[in-house]
Amino acid sequence: MEIVGAVVSMMQCFCGETCSRQSVSETCTYLRRPRALANRLNEKMELLKAREEDIKRKLHVENVWRGMEPKAEVNMWLINVRKITSSIASLQEKLTIDKRCLNRCLPNYMSRFKQGKHINKKIKEVDRLLGQSIFPDASLVDMMPRRGKILPASSLVGESAQRSLETVWEYLNDEHSGIIGIYGMGGVGKTSILVEINNRILRESTIFDNVIWVTASNDSNVQKLQKDIARAIGLSFDDEDDAMTRAAQLLEALMRRSRFVLIIDDLWEAFPLEVIGIPYPYYGYDCKLIITTRSMIVCRGMESVREVEVSVLSEEEAWNLFKQKVGEEVLASPTLQAVAKDVSKECGGLPLAVVTVGRALRRENDLRQWKNALSQLKSATGRIEGMENRVFARLRFSYERLKDNVTRSCFLYCTLYPEDHHIETEELIKYWTWEGLLDNLGYGESKMQQGKMILDELKHACLLEIIGCQEGSLNEYVKMHDLIRDMAIAVTRESPLFMIRAGHEMRVPPVESEWLVGLERISLMRNDLNSLILEPRCPQLTTLLLQYNSLSKGIHPSFFNHLKSLKVLDLSYTGISGLPDSLSNLENLHALLLRSCWNLHHVPTMGRMKELRVLDLSSTSIECAPPGMEMLLNLKHLDLSHTTLHEFDIQILGTYRFLESLLTIGLWQPLMLGPDFVNVLKSCTILTTLEANFSNLQDFNYYVSSDHWNTLESFKFCVGYLQSSKLPGKNSIGFFGTHIVETEDSSWLPGILELVIHECSGITHLPMFIMNASSDLKRCKIKYCDEMEWIITPEWGTFSNLELLEIEGLSRLQNICKGIPPTGILSNLKVLNVIACDNLMTLLPLELVQQLKNLEELELENCSMLEEIIVTEAENEEIIQENNGEVVLPSLQKLRLVSIPRLRSICRGPMICDSLTTIEVVDCPELKILPFFLEMRQQLAASLKQIKGSRSWWRALRRKHPTATSLLAPLLRPEREYSSAADEHSHSGSSGNSSFGPR
Repeated sequence: MEIVGAVVSMMQCFCGETCSRQSVSETCTYLRRPRALANRLNEKMELLKAREEDIKRKLHVENVWRGMEPKAEVNMWLINVRKITSSIASLQEKLTIDKRCLNRCLPNYMSRFKQGKHINKKIKEVDRLLGQSIFPDASLVDMMPRRGKILPASSLVGESAQRSLETVWEYLNDEHSGIIGIYGMGGVGKTSILVEINNRILRESTIFDNVIWVTASNDSNVQKLQKDIARAIGLSFDDEDDAMTRAAQLLEALMRRSRFVLIIDDLWEAFPLEVIGIPYPYYGYDCKLIITTRSMIVCRGMESVREVEVSVLSEEEAWNLFKQKVGEEVLASPTLQAVAKDVSKECGGLPLAVVTVGRALRRENDLRQWKNALSQLKSATGRIEGMENRVFARLRFSYERLKDNVTRSCFLYCTLYPEDHHIETEELIKYWTWEGLLDNLGYGESKMQQGKMILDELKHACLLEIIGCQEGSLNEYVKMHDLIRDMAIAVTRESPLFMIRAGHEMRVPPVESEWLVGLERISLMRNDLNSLILEPRCPQLTTLLLQYNSLSKGIHPSFFNHLKSLKVLDLSYTGISGLPDSLSNLENLHALLLRSCWNLHHVPTMGRMKELRVLDLSSTSIECAPPGMEMLLNLKHLDLSHTTLHEFDIQILGTYRFLESLLTIGLWQPLMLGPDFVNVLKSCTILTTLEANFSNLQDFNYYVSSDHWNTLESFKFCVGYLQSSKLPGKNSIGFFGTHIVETEDSSWLPGILELVIHECSGITHLPMFIMNASSDLKRCKIKYCDEMEWIITPEWGTFSNLELLEIEGLSRLQNICKGIPPTGILSNLKVLNVIACDNLMTLLPLELVQQLKNLEELELENCSMLEEIIVTEAENEEIIQENNGEVVLPSLQKLRLVSIPRLRSICRGPMICDSLTTIEVVDCPELKILPFFLEMRQQLAASLKQIKGSRSWWRALRRKHPTATSLLAPLLRPEREYSSAADEHSHSGSSGNSSFGPR
């Protein structure tokens, strides 16, 4: 110790105050055990590296599976770990050098002291990082900004497709490959590869911020392509007609994104990038352009740096795919398998052809059918020159193998729609029916059912793609693959002969010489035609589709003179003001469709159109019924809704013995239909669809008492006068501006799905005759009924199947339910909206909340007196104890509270809403506690995606909920960022009010 003391004294002489501040024991530790300190540091570093690896692995999982990214504090921690790892590696190199003094006779204690001190400092830094590494799962990651859309993908077939995919991926990550072209024949799988690339970028790539997907088409031009790209990135051109201005706006919007991949699928023509407005992907600039096309010439025209050809499947790959589609159990017979292999070879390795033919022969055990199929494939002749000859020959096989001419005709009818158009199935089946294509299929099912069976066959044969239901619609949609459509159009160039110019943006119609004598169907829909100044001679023409054109300059007076066979004429959504007198010569016409011809005032006499089945005059400006309507004895469907008819003899309806569908909602007020109308309806014995106005409740009760409704399959009834075309849905009743008085004669219909009551008087609650028959009701909307004090009287009904309840402008409303809510009330309610009910002070008693297990959306707005939403009284103690002292809304996903100045409480105690995804609180200055934040649950933190509200409101919440607000701060979308969206919502809401008439 004397030696050590001497050394310490000596070091104090050299180091001065630095050493003197250290305790003797600490200094001795640095001198005697630097290696032990180094080992301890290594152990700590191993632990830190393990923790770093665990966090990185968890981040990767969250990124791939949930689209999450590290929060800023996590990134900072990882950076600090990297820094200290590098620092300690440098320190360890210095430790390997044993420094000595006095001609290397003694250890260099000064050096040891400094090293020991440095090591001890690093140990403390590592300890600090280990202490900071405990991140709760909810604070580890955050939602990634929207980068693009993960697209539905089918498995890639074959090694060649996989190689093409990896080649494209390699080029994508090569900074020298700015423009990549993928080419190959139609149906070979180019789009499938691109979908995989799109999805892989979004899941794996850190180079690009987003992916922009645009589908071109064979009629794309500069303007269409600019608009498609703009739509994909949310840019509006504001009807800008100048291509250069559009290009400049597009270029600026894309340049702001900097790191993006633009994908243009199915490009048929090359365009200069600067003309479109696409920034050139030069070296060092992190943007890429990928295109798919059927021609290498297009790739080169787009100045592609790299090209990838997608080849057909090898014989073995095609056979494996074919077996999968046919079903291997069918191929047990060696003889049949041999023929099947030949059929597979005839598909030419084209994936689309293999799948289509394979499904056409799925589970076919008859050898003769297989031999016949092989014969048809070998003998098929192409309809387009060159390479695509082989493709169409094989695709045409599936068309020709359809079971009958009716199915083939129905398939070809789909070509009348524009390319890539989503075709509404119900509309398509109606066209087939009006053409008479379904007339000879028997009488076992309705025409709609027969049509759906044909659609199923076309979908199963892979000739139509299922799109499903679009947003805001319950109807199904289908689509033709562009290659299938090309094949079908090739068929229609010969027999049956079609002229298809749908969606071509034509301003001038085809010249008269193109209207060939043999044409059977013509589609010029969705163009920019202003007039039809010609006199075509097409005696075999059965369908003429002209909808969605201007036609503001009218139609030639003799246009229809030589179209004697015409059965379907669609002029809907055109600006035509009058129809020429030659229309009267269409004696074989089945359907005349004039829906939403807003400027139409004149329709010529219809006396000779005795075969007419469908007449749609809805939303036109005609004031008098067309002359000769009494002669339309075969009429099945008549739509007069929302017309300005001043004169109409309702007795004519009694002559329509075959009438199945009558739509009269929104007729001009003087024609409000009363008892005479009801008496006429009684003679329409096969009517299945009725949409009608009744002047008052008395006339409606008179109709209900007639029992005529028993024959109906679908109905919409409005009692009172409805001004707008926005109506309740199927099997619905609306009361508009009428006085509702419950009497002994009050009647109701079973099977009502939607009820609307708007600006009605005479009721303080829903009448008993409605409540007693409400078991099927799904949607209920009650607006601006100033005498309403509550909605439901429990002893009359519980609305147990109701899914949507909208209440607006009920100035005397006290509560939703009168008295104590019984078990089962509103048990299926999913959406509750309450707007501008200024007398409400509380909304939901706890007994009612207990029933709302399925509630998904709760929206309250402009309720000036509302102070508390959920009321918990002393007598509710038993209910609260059953739920461990908590109020539970397990399905609630959206909570929206807007402009409720007195609202102080949602619920007085804790609340569990583990499914909540969106919270919006705007202009509720007294609301400073959110009950579901009182005990922050992990499930809520995981489900919550967005919080909308002002920063001042959020600051007020912090005092009561410091933990929750700290954890969820990244989800806050401050009020100024979405105020324009809120304004838009309020505007749409006000327009929604006017949809039921003025307040």
